[in-house]
Amino acid sequence: MPGDTTSDALHSIVARVGALKVHDASPTIGPDLPVWFMYEPAEVTPLFGHAEHGAAANRVTLSEHTGTHIDAPFHFDAHGKTIDQLAPETLLLRPYKKYDLTALDLQPGDLVSARTLEDVSDAAGFTLERGNVAIIECGWDRYLPGGSAAREPTWWGRNQPGLAEDACEALVEAGVVCVASDTPACDVAARDGEIISGHGHVAAFLPNGILIVEGLHGLEHVPSTGLFVAVPLKIEGGTGSPVRVLLLSD
Repeated sequence: MPGDTTSDALHSIVARVGALKVHDASPTIGPDLPVWFMYEPAEVTPLFGHAEHGAAANRVTLSEHTGTHIDAPFHFDAHGKTIDQLAPETLLLRPYKKYDLTALDLQPGDLVSARTLEDVSDAAGFTLERGNVAIIECGWDRYLPGGSAAREPTWWGRNQPGLAEDACEALVEAGVVCVASDTPACDVAARDGEIISGHGHVAAFLPNGILIVEGLHGLEHVPSTGLFVAVPLKIEGGTGSPVRVLLLSD
């Protein structure tokens, strides 16, 4: 109806979001996509095809923690929310701030300190604010199949840099709703399958209701600030869920 302010506001929002660039920050899920070493790769099996039935369908078998995915608090906190208990708008159009650590040439087992995060944000000219998503870019997707430094598939899921305890606590103090990364397990540092540190998972993030998103892809093409969009599957009692993450920017 003419003069409907609600309708006008919605049209304005749609127009503004539609003008933003969309960055697909998730890899394609398939049997060749590496996963954290405790999980099995995804399986995509044809059920029937066009030649036989005039239609096609697949069976997909995968861990909740496959590809780009969200860890629900229950993953490490027996009293935390499962993925189906999370509000669907939790990670819908949340401002993100990206910490580009690629120049540090981090190695498996390395830990990133709070001071390093502060230096990176100062250089990029942003301040992490309450309600933001903090994205940690290590350039770790270069080790995935097809990447510029691709390794054999199991290497990626057994090796990664992580966040030092003070870095995890600094992100909690900033009031983030989520910490995301392009590594297999976000804050966890691992070398050849040996877990060296995991303060975010066990103490800082999940027990405080702060979600974790892992396995982002293509962050080198993404600006340091923008909007984060991710909606998990509503899995009953789920410890996590695969998601397709979209990063929106001017």
